[in-house]
Amino acid sequence: MGKIKAAVFDLDGTLLDSMYVWAKVDELFLQKRGLVAPDYYGEECSKRSFYQLALYTIDLFALDETPEQVMDEWMELAIEEYRSGVRLKPNAAETVSYAKSIGLKTAVCTSLVESLYIPALKNNGLADSFDIIVSADKESAGKSDPAIYLYTAQSLGVKPHECVFFDDVAASLRAAKQAGMAAVGVFDPLSSQSRAEMQKYSDILTDSLSKELLYKFG
Repeated sequence: MGKIKAAVFDLDGTLLDSMYVWAKVDELFLQKRGLVAPDYYGEECSKRSFYQLALYTIDLFALDETPEQVMDEWMELAIEEYRSGVRLKPNAAETVSYAKSIGLKTAVCTSLVESLYIPALKNNGLADSFDIIVSADKESAGKSDPAIYLYTAQSLGVKPHECVFFDDVAASLRAAKQAGMAAVGVFDPLSSQSRAEMQKYSDILTDSLSKELLYKFG
């Protein structure tokens, strides 16, 4: 594969067809409080870790709740869907399997908390497919900060420029490129991201994962 030694994958909207869950969670959470999300809320959500998003939501809507209370309610609304309903996006399993078959190290870099990503990966047969899983929820840096991608590469034992990163969020792609990684934008129609915005920070922009994408970096 030449210079590329590792493939790093986002989960929501990239490997997992799960964006519908968060649209539903946002709607139910705000509806309960008689609130409506502004147009930019979805994009702002995509840039933050779970805890950062709770703080942002409390501040934005002037909620009289703690981050822990907000996160607990989100979890209650989302967890059953991640346990049993969320499925993989087209060609996700095949792309990860191919990366491993050609000797690449594999990693997940996600904003999801462990209690959501573990059951979703198990339910879809990917629980043992990654060398490491890095959650922004456990790191000080969110996915819009290059630090988390530097940490991921270091944990894999490779250099950032030896990694290709797959994500459906422009801010994450930008941060990965700032860290030195190659970036593949995976467009999700349920995401708040525009194609033009994702294209700015993608070496390749695609509608679907495929093993052929890895050829481009060989």
